[in-house]
Amino acid sequence: MTEQKRQWAVKIFLAVLALTALANGLGNNILSNYFNEVFHINSVQRGFIEIPRESPGILCMVLVAALGFLGNLWLSVAAQALVLVGFIVMGWMSPSYGVMLVFMFIHSLGMHLFMPLNDAVSMDLAEKGQVGATLGRFKGVTTLFNMAAAVMVFFGFRTGFFSFGTKTILPFAIGGIATAGAVVLLAVLAMSMPPKDTVRNHKLLFRRRYMPYYMVTLAYGCQKRIKIVFAPWVIINLLGQGADTVALLTIVVHCAGTLAAPVIGKMLDQLGVKRMLWAEAVYIAVSFSVMGLLAGILAAGSFNLGDGLTWLVFAAYVLCVLFEQFNMVHSYMMRAIALDPSEVTRTLSVGLSVDHIMAIIASPIMGLIWNTWGVQYVFYLAALSALFQVSAAAMTEG
Repeated sequence: MTEQKRQWAVKIFLAVLALTALANGLGNNILSNYFNEVFHINSVQRGFIEIPRESPGILCMVLVAALGFLGNLWLSVAAQALVLVGFIVMGWMSPSYGVMLVFMFIHSLGMHLFMPLNDAVSMDLAEKGQVGATLGRFKGVTTLFNMAAAVMVFFGFRTGFFSFGTKTILPFAIGGIATAGAVVLLAVLAMSMPPKDTVRNHKLLFRRRYMPYYMVTLAYGCQKRIKIVFAPWVIINLLGQGADTVALLTIVVHCAGTLAAPVIGKMLDQLGVKRMLWAEAVYIAVSFSVMGLLAGILAAGSFNLGDGLTWLVFAAYVLCVLFEQFNMVHSYMMRAIALDPSEVTRTLSVGLSVDHIMAIIASPIMGLIWNTWGVQYVFYLAALSALFQVSAAAMTEG
């Protein structure tokens, strides 16, 4: 690929990331409020509903292996088409609870299938010696447009323009339009780029050499439950806040993440994977433990927005959710230890499936722990999972 064509491809893919991030922010990030306000579920149901929502992640390694002949870009087109189908049903058709679960599964399948493809394409488009910086740049754009979506959600729900009580749920509808744009751009990119990333060997790929990567993705499956489920549930369930407050906090998270992602990417190039895994472990252990302590205190009494504790919970929420910026370290590590570049996408998909096996196991268990022993122990358990990052660092060279 010539440098001029690479730069053109980078611009197109940045536009794709912007559209998919906008769609994700308008859709995935308001699901907790959608479940609460439309279907009125409780904390135990919220944990168990993650099974159909996260189980598609397990199928990704099978789909990537079986459909590898399409190449990363055409697979990305198919993934975003599935996301679009889910948006159409949830946004325009007011489905019943059972129908919603089916199309949420389809939507989630496309979203999860795109995750390893996103990382693989991003690294393929990186300049030599600047993979970390490129990942940081792409992550920064994704975070910026997630923030833009959060701004739309905040003002939309605060002004009443967005509502879960209407037949057409506008955030999902707009997310569908953005996803349609991403499908078109990915198709243009796929038709213009040689399919060098196709996989002729369609077997699932497991290697002992890649164990550090499997370990961090196993931990990430547990830790991500905090970001997606239980940290927002503290704000929604314990503080009684709506989608506008969650969106406002999300804006703060994404604003900080837009600044942090390029810095983490450059540090990754400079310090290497081993040191960055240690940094990630320390960050997760401290931020999750603090959130657990504060959430436990909050659950024991009654507080309003004028109390200092509430604002401390808000700050701890931001720090907890911000940990996701370290996820680029995992993809970078996989590329660094890969025996063959053709194995990267398949191994990323296996890692994603490992992540989601843990997610399916951890979500209902954490919901039961919250309900039986208390919210703080959910966060302490997630903090303890940082030991996997420590173990992976010990097994990683450099």
